[in-house]
Amino acid sequence: MAATLVLYLLVNFALLRVLSVSDLAASSLPAADAAQAIFGGAGGPIVTDLSLVSLLSVVNAVLMLATRILFAIARDGLFASFATRVSPAGTPVPAMLLTTGAGMLLVLSGTFEQLIAIASVLLVVVYSAGFLALFVLRRREPDLPRPFRVPGYPWVPLVALLGSLVFLVGNVVSDARSSAWAVGLLFLSFPAYRLLAARVR
Repeated sequence: MAATLVLYLLVNFALLRVLSVSDLAASSLPAADAAQAIFGGAGGPIVTDLSLVSLLSVVNAVLMLATRILFAIARDGLFASFATRVSPAGTPVPAMLLTTGAGMLLVLSGTFEQLIAIASVLLVVVYSAGFLALFVLRRREPDLPRPFRVPGYPWVPLVALLGSLVFLVGNVVSDARSSAWAVGLLFLSFPAYRLLAARVR
């Protein structure tokens, strides 16, 4: 985690040294623009190609994550039971095909940037709920066994929670439409969950 943090900060520092803040704001791929500024015309295409190659690993990780989430939801009875089937090698094939198909439909919708904007809000809301749950559980269940304790509690999760809230407020101000979509999906998900949970019970 420390190495990832250092690399991330170094990349951002390098970008700020090469490009101005206005150039970064207007850029769709800052690394390619920075490479072009340093190496000339060949720099941009090289970084773009490297970004596309690295994107394969990101897609693989997200696909594995989404597939296992759908599998776990189905296993808990909150989705169709066919998504719990696995191959002899242990791969949840029906869940993988379903999540892959859904992802392809979203890509074909042509609203990739808006989907990313909506997903980022939803992800930060989920993270914020996790940070908040930590404080609530520490108060409600002080004697609960905890095999892992958060280092620097309560300051580390508090800083993370405050940072998440600042992001959400900034997103509402700068991109109200995507934020509204995310909030709408959250409101729709709650009654859907309650209905499914009631069916399981």
